Amino acid sequence: MSFLLRITMVSAVLLFLSGCSAIYKPTAWIVYDYTEDHAIPYTLTSDDPGMVCGLSEALAPGLLSFSTVAYTPDKAAITMYMMAGSCAEERALEEALTYLRSLKAQNIDEAKDARIREKRQFAVAAQRQYAAYRHMVDQFIEPGDACPKLKKKDEVYWVMGNLAGVQAVMSDMRAQNMVNVPKDIAMKAVRGMQCVDNDRWWGLPQAAQASIAIMMPDSSAGAADPWVEMEQASSKASTSGVRMAHAIEVMVADSTGHEERLKNAIRRHADAMKTTPSLPEFRLMDLVSSRQILAVSDRMWTEATGSRTPIEGLGTFWDDVVDQGPMFDIDDLLGD
Repeated sequence: MSFLLRITMVSAVLLFLSGCSAIYKPTAWIVYDYTEDHAIPYTLTSDDPGMVCGLSEALAPGLLSFSTVAYTPDKAAITMYMMAGSCAEERALEEALTYLRSLKAQNIDEAKDARIREKRQFAVAAQRQYAAYRHMVDQFIEPGDACPKLKKKDEVYWVMGNLAGVQAVMSDMRAQNMVNVPKDIAMKAVRGMQCVDNDRWWGLPQAAQASIAIMMPDSSAGAADPWVEMEQASSKASTSGVRMAHAIEVMVADSTGHEERLKNAIRRHADAMKTTPSLPEFRLMDLVSSRQILAVSDRMWTEATGSRTPIEGLGTFWDDVVDQGPMFDIDDLLGD
């Protein structure tokens, strides 16, 4: 082979390789634009949280790998990490039910192992939710002291990122602080939620603020009754078609030991789901909230009866008094 031919071939290979690497960056821009403009809005309309959950777990690493040749897609990462966190959270909740059933059956070894599995999954959830929060901070600002200048189309990322921050703290606590998520994130995120309009975002900022006032009474001395505020936010959510405020009310009532408030909140949520359909644009967020509430109901039913909420039974409880109609007097049937 002549020297000139060898040089030509080497040059062609180098040109080919450099051409391949040159397309990575514009490809990343196309993928990012498609994800933000089409994939995420479409995903938010989904009626299958399980499928979206699996999609987020599968695609997040591939999407974020483009950050090595372009910028980091923080807005897309907020959504994907938040949903991937919900995957791990659901697995943790299933392990919690296994723990309860094993304990009832006095299978101590299985109960202990289920509890360990539960905490490990909550640690995975916390890690992912914390990642979503950090991507929100990178995209906008650290919440708490000031509000970012948000375009209307970007408010959803701000809302989800702040929610992910609160969830990260809660998940890490249930994982015995395996991830070491900073606890002050929860308060910062609640303040961050006040940067968006309460009516536009389904009473969610009001519910978040009320939750802090209930959990930390000293932080709102002299303010309005936080349970009244919570019920107002929940009422707004009922008719909005996105009932994330319901999930907050249920979690707060559960964590503070208000069993009747908890049952009433679950009943109201179940009624709202029957009377008001999910808002199509954000159907996924409504259904995820409902699944979180169902998980609480499942735990309550399992503690009381050994099995989860019956099919079509959300909003009912094992000790409900069933109206069986008027009772007949046996003497009337037998005659005098």
